[in-house]
Amino acid sequence: MPAPPLSPSSAPKTRLNRLLYAPATEFVLIGLILLSVGLIFVEIGGGGDRPSYRSLLHLQAGLTAVFWLELGLRCWASNNPRRFLRLYWVDVLAVMPFPIQVPLLRLLRLLRLLRASTLLNRNLVRFFPTLAVSLGPQLGVLSTIGVLLLIGSSGLYLIESGDNPNADTLTKTFWWSLFTLVASEPIGAEPSTLMGRVLVLMLMIGGLTLFAVMTGLVSAIMVQRLHSAMEFRTMELDELSGHTVICGWNRNGAHVVEEMLFDPDMEHSAIVVVAEFTETPEQALQHLNRSKLYFHSADYTRTDALRTVGIAQAARAILLADTSRPRSDQDIDARTVLAALTIEKLNPAVYTCAQLLDRLNDVELKAAGVDDVIVADEITSHIIATSARAQGSVEVLAELLTVQVGNQIYKVPVPLSWVDLPFWQAVDRMKQRQDALPIAVEVGHPQRRTLVNPPASYRLAPKDHLVVIARKMPTIIED
Repeated sequence: MPAPPLSPSSAPKTRLNRLLYAPATEFVLIGLILLSVGLIFVEIGGGGDRPSYRSLLHLQAGLTAVFWLELGLRCWASNNPRRFLRLYWVDVLAVMPFPIQVPLLRLLRLLRLLRASTLLNRNLVRFFPTLAVSLGPQLGVLSTIGVLLLIGSSGLYLIESGDNPNADTLTKTFWWSLFTLVASEPIGAEPSTLMGRVLVLMLMIGGLTLFAVMTGLVSAIMVQRLHSAMEFRTMELDELSGHTVICGWNRNGAHVVEEMLFDPDMEHSAIVVVAEFTETPEQALQHLNRSKLYFHSADYTRTDALRTVGIAQAARAILLADTSRPRSDQDIDARTVLAALTIEKLNPAVYTCAQLLDRLNDVELKAAGVDDVIVADEITSHIIATSARAQGSVEVLAELLTVQVGNQIYKVPVPLSWVDLPFWQAVDRMKQRQDALPIAVEVGHPQRRTLVNPPASYRLAPKDHLVVIARKMPTIIED
């Protein structure tokens, strides 16, 4: 089922967020950050008397402009500007336009290495989730060590090179900084200036802190391996948009999540599951890529819980018959109805699909504006009866109801050039052009209803949708 259209104000931000968080964009940013760091050392070590120095400064200024543009776009697309500042204040500091005459302040650009490690870790979670469990924390520590070493070595070179023979090259100051950081005391040379002493003191404090962090990291990894085989996080919940919210959890939940994650049309859409978990069901989903899957333990009938998972920016809401806590069937359906009423109030444009245990509660859900209602026991009974009546038909249904193999069911809007076209001609065109087979028409006016296998003479209307069977989402081109 395609997502409902976003509001005009949120659609550009949603598209921009997807672009900024796309792996290709993040890998480009990593490359630009590394290039900028390399240029800093060329700038420091080469001196300002070379003919190419001016070109070097212009290239660095161009990279800084790119970083400012990136941060500006992230700030504009953020749902919470204050949270943006909390997350990116180091990046803003790193790209401040400090004057050339104060080269020591320009070393703050090295802080962008921390951002590069964050982006690298995020993509490690996306593509190699199992590897990210063991390497993710190490990347953070290594990037911090790298920043300390680079700032220490380049700072000592700028400060001490004129007075200290042990600091006349970047190579010497690098080893000086490394030994001081590891030993937490000045090793290799003694600083001769006040600023040099302050910098060495910072390296010593960094060494002590690093030792404590490394000890805690090893302990945390050992505990994490015993507690869970996977941990995943790529974005905070309040940064999500166009995502799917699943309210409630039962034994069908793992299959629902699996189908959605395997759907190529939804591979870039995050899924947030909110229920009153006593233990989140990672074990049942450990075979999946969970970089875009979030669990939030809360009562989904509460307005604050739904706002926390970004229901106002969500494209879809699925309400499962919640069995995460022992309740009667009537209580479970009552919570589903209450949650549906709250969701439709917070986001009237969201597509909602609800699972009921009792068909009698269907009236309340339809009144709440829920798009689709599924009574699991009824569907199962119908499939069993159909299989008994038309032997072998269950294989057809099994293929159509999964995205993992063969054909699936899709819904596509009727092109303007097809309006008033007889249904049989639409079937002929779709089969010849897209190898897709229309099986129904969803009538959008005056009230939404579905005509399965409509008469051949039925004429398509402007707000109709074709329900088709195809191997992939058809793309209808206007005649």
